[in-house]
Amino acid sequence: QCGRSRVPVIHPPVLLSEWIKTTEADLKLVLHPVSEPLASHAKPGRLAFLIGPEGGLTDNEIDQAQASGFQPARLGPRVLRTETAPVVALAVAQQLWGDF
Repeated sequence: QCGRSRVPVIHPPVLLSEWIKTTEADLKLVLHPVSEPLASHAKPGRLAFLIGPEGGLTDNEIDQAQASGFQPARLGPRVLRTETAPVVALAVAQQLWGDF
């Protein structure tokens, strides 16, 4: 339906502390309501989003992510639900930078 020529890989669950240390991407973003807009970043070759659970990530989790190279970014003025934030993040990234 979308015309995409490949299916994205879905990886098995891992601990957050493990994932943030091993994620390989040119641009690693943690969604946070108090940060620069996603549009302020240049187009990356590879992109990773860290999106928190309902209630948000803890301050410690955000600190760990930033220590592992994640940069805070926001999608807009609203805090989105966990199940909708990934769809919006990917749609905004595609609108800004096209296909990856």
